[in-house]
Amino acid sequence: MVRTSSLALLAVLLSSALAFAQFRTVTVQNANGNPVPTTIQNTPTVNVNGTVPVSGSVAATITGTPSVNATITGTPSVSVTGTPIVSVSNLPTGTAGPANTTVTLVKDLDNPAQQPFQNGLSCATIASGATSCFSTLTVPAGKELVIEYVQISSRENAGSTTAIYLLTTTVGGLSNAYGLAPGAAVVVNGNNVRVGEHLTRIYADPGTTVRFDGLENSNSGTVNFTALLSGHLVNVP
Repeated sequence: MVRTSSLALLAVLLSSALAFAQFRTVTVQNANGNPVPTTIQNTPTVNVNGTVPVSGSVAATITGTPSVNATITGTPSVSVTGTPIVSVSNLPTGTAGPANTTVTLVKDLDNPAQQPFQNGLSCATIASGATSCFSTLTVPAGKELVIEYVQISSRENAGSTTAIYLLTTTVGGLSNAYGLAPGAAVVVNGNNVRVGEHLTRIYADPGTTVRFDGLENSNSGTVNFTALLSGHLVNVP
């Protein structure tokens, strides 16, 4: 009888101990030098709210085209490797005539209006001396001169008359003299004045000399010659 009572008491004590053990809290501290192994069954679901700081390199696989919203502070540094291919779509349109057309900007570097040129050359003969005179100018370096218009006048004094005008230029190392005929004589203050106009296309290389010569038929008097040149300059590489 005593043995039965002892067994019953032992059973009650064990039941109480087991019931108390079910509600006991155990704290496990994890340390870098003594990690606690943990095994997670199945695949957990993690919900993240807010901003999660990430340091170091993160490897990720992105499927599809992600939508990214980013705020950049400061001036980012961008480097381009290789030659990127750039394509332009939706070109702007403008009105040119009755319908819209694609706008293309073009700059004409040889437009005559960009570098206009004009200059004057004059000389006079000597009575009872030489029957000709000349005057020169030098083409600017790095520029090709194109003479498009020449106006030449001569004032004849004391019986001398105009014979011809010459305009000499050099292109490619070769010099040529262009003969220009005088105009009809008009009497001004008792003297004959001749004016001739000529549309030309005469070239002169950079750094070369343009020479104007006036020639008279006799040296009994003098002749005053004036040549006005007009055209444009073109840049030479």
